[in-house]
Amino acid sequence: MLEGKIELVSALFFIGIAAIVISVIMGFLTGTFFGFIIALLSGIVSGMIFFALSHILNNQQSILYKLDQLEEIHKKQQEKKICSNCNYEYDINLSSCPYCGRKD
Repeated sequence: MLEGKIELVSALFFIGIAAIVISVIMGFLTGTFFGFIIALLSGIVSGMIFFALSHILNNQQSILYKLDQLEEIHKKQQEKKICSNCNYEYDINLSSCPYCGRKD
């Protein structure tokens, strides 16, 4: 799933570059300075939109990755053991029951 999103980020970036390059070529083909400027500006705007989408998607991936890490940390903190002696529920990282002292 993550590989597909990475490919999409790269594709959006390269489409933005292609939009700018194509606009320069089309500008030269118009044969007028005004046509060149219009084509170039439209290509730059299109390229910026694709670059922005690429950046947004990349940020989204980073946020989702960090949320997954936080979720794993939270799950580990929520794991509990039950003492076989007094049935007290305590943190799995402790080596003995904090209530009665029994080591499991």
